[in-house]
Amino acid sequence: MLMKISNLLKKVGKVIDKYIVMPTTKLVYKISNSFDRSSHKLENVLSKQTTLLLLSGVLAFILFVIVDQKILMLNTSSAEVFKDQKITVEYDEERFVITGIPETVDITLIGNKSDLYIAKQSSDHNVTVDLSDIKEPGTYEVEIEYEKGLPSIEYSVNPSEVTVVVYLKETKNQSLSYKVVNADHLENEVEISNVVLNTDSVVLRGADFQLEKVASVEAIIDVDKLTTTDPGKQVLEDIALVAYDKDGKIVDVEINTKSPVTAEVEITSTSRVVNLNFVPNNKVPFGKAISSYKFSQDTVVVYGPAEVLDELEKTGIDILVDVSKLTNNYSTTIEIPKPAGVKKMSINKVDVDVSITNSAEPINMTLKIDALNVPNGYTAGAASPDDAEVMVSITGAQNIINNLDPSNFQAYVDLSTIKNVKAGTHEVDIKIKPISTNARLTDYTAKKSTVKIILTKTS
Repeated sequence: MLMKISNLLKKVGKVIDKYIVMPTTKLVYKISNSFDRSSHKLENVLSKQTTLLLLSGVLAFILFVIVDQKILMLNTSSAEVFKDQKITVEYDEERFVITGIPETVDITLIGNKSDLYIAKQSSDHNVTVDLSDIKEPGTYEVEIEYEKGLPSIEYSVNPSEVTVVVYLKETKNQSLSYKVVNADHLENEVEISNVVLNTDSVVLRGADFQLEKVASVEAIIDVDKLTTTDPGKQVLEDIALVAYDKDGKIVDVEINTKSPVTAEVEITSTSRVVNLNFVPNNKVPFGKAISSYKFSQDTVVVYGPAEVLDELEKTGIDILVDVSKLTNNYSTTIEIPKPAGVKKMSINKVDVDVSITNSAEPINMTLKIDALNVPNGYTAGAASPDDAEVMVSITGAQNIINNLDPSNFQAYVDLSTIKNVKAGTHEVDIKIKPISTNARLTDYTAKKSTVKIILTKTS
């Protein structure tokens, strides 16, 4: 503050020097020059002690009048607006919840420039709403007050008055769950497999209407706050807690726990070795057949959630190869399709060699028909022995069809395609599915396209 006053006085001194001392000196100089012969007499007069005292007194009087009446330009009336000033609310926080008070207000200060300059340098603009006298819930009209530092400054607050509603603060017990955020920042090889919180419940405090909105409270597990993303366990402390409504919007309530919430986070690297399946796309030209194929690598290591990888371990990943134009041996490089849920694969492409030969004479094979997706409340059976099986004609390379048997194929009907489900006889399409690798290298055709199935309602 002393530095500010010193700077202000220096500015005032410069103004006095410019507008008073310099003009006075020039005037005296002109007067002295106008007296040609009597200049020495004037110098003698001005050099007398009484004359200097008189001049000093006049100048002091003029300076006093200027400062007292604020004649200088610093006296010019001006205004300064301080925007977005925070409000301090004084009330019984243990008993009440207050709504209706804005987060910030604008303050307009009016006064002379010197006072505004001092006021502007102050970082404290205390804006308060005093509700300390309120003892009961209800609706109140209250003033927003500003504690001005200089009495010479006028001020206005916008808004200056607000309507507040005071609610009693209630409590509610709520279960606690967790939510992982920024999981995409993890390396593809790892995932958060488990989170254990040190508590499973919290106490909410707020107005009744606020507590009724709360649908869930979640501990936010932020991946960016992990000390390491290496596989293993680590503890996150001072977990942020957030209350949400049924639409996922944040509800502003107090969330209390007996102690700060911590979370034990387990990071694992989940991977599986998965087979690559050669799947011919379209049919080879007439008279030709696939006698063999070879991948540069028969398996691939995949990373991702355990449930996704467990399923892939059973089914493998299908590599579709277009064989519609193959009449001779063929080699190519194919991109491995990335299954849904898989984060990373050890390789993204694979080389494949396909050997082509002449097709052998077709063979016939009789397959039992399975009924899949039987409607709830019903049993399914073939309408006749002939509807229980289907004959399939299979063509392919001799070395392939010589090693086939009915276990390499599945014949089935999908009963979920029945539009009007009711007890009785229904005609449905037959579908054939190759199960083994050799079976996928053949062409197969069912001798009939439909069978009749009887649905019987269970008791």
